[in-house]
Amino acid sequence: MHTYYAVWEVRGNALRSKKGNFHYKNKPYLYKEDVNFKLAPGEVLSILGPNGAGKTTLLKCVIGLLDWTDGETFIDNVPLNDLKKKELWKKIGYVPQAQKMTFGYTLLELVIMGRAPFISALAQPSKKDETAAIEALETVGIQHLANQSCNEVSGGELQLALIARTLVSNPELLILDEPESHLDIQKQITILQTIRKLSKEQGISCIINTHYPNHAFYLSDNVIITGKEKGIIFGKTADVMTEKRMKQFFNVDLKKLYYEDQDVRLETLAPMDLGIQKREI
Repeated sequence: MHTYYAVWEVRGNALRSKKGNFHYKNKPYLYKEDVNFKLAPGEVLSILGPNGAGKTTLLKCVIGLLDWTDGETFIDNVPLNDLKKKELWKKIGYVPQAQKMTFGYTLLELVIMGRAPFISALAQPSKKDETAAIEALETVGIQHLANQSCNEVSGGELQLALIARTLVSNPELLILDEPESHLDIQKQITILQTIRKLSKEQGISCIINTHYPNHAFYLSDNVIITGKEKGIIFGKTADVMTEKRMKQFFNVDLKKLYYEDQDVRLETLAPMDLGIQKREI
């Protein structure tokens, strides 16, 4: 097995995963090669791959929700497991896939829960915690829904609230697991715009796991593609997401298309199998 190093510089802090790989009990290693990638401050990294390629597992190993079978993750050369969990979760924000809520918390109350690392076990949230939560809701554009129940908002609004819940701890690295899944196109665009704003305006480094190649293409500075027995590829988005590579990992023929309108340039990946055959003249 190859030896690689994964290093992020996050607002002055280095996060490094050395010789990281994972397998479940009595199962083969999930990744054909040890992972190697870098993420600079304020950049967005997308992880792509077919179902079962271990994208969510990779995210969880990076932040310690799962333990690497081999290798370790380090922050400033300190092993992740040596850090106090409360301090760790001040640095890292994890946004899981939104699930429909079955309890009556308001969005404001949900977001305040993200202040847990700053609140002692027996204390109640303070006015400062509430102010931070409102500011986080404003950042993602849903402050007007602060008093709405989690049961009453849409999936996209709930996903934005989960992002806001991580922002109240002022994270240096934001991890998002398929944040745009199961949403209509308008909400998907809102989520992507929010991630871009957080990275470019606040300097938060983001790692996003997505099923949508075009979302990675639009959003990311760098991309990882992982594909079971096909190995792992990391690099600049334009270099990695080529027509040849997409065919290799996804067995789909995609064509890069370009469009320009005044100051806007758009690049997209279109599946050739969905094209309409030209009629013979």
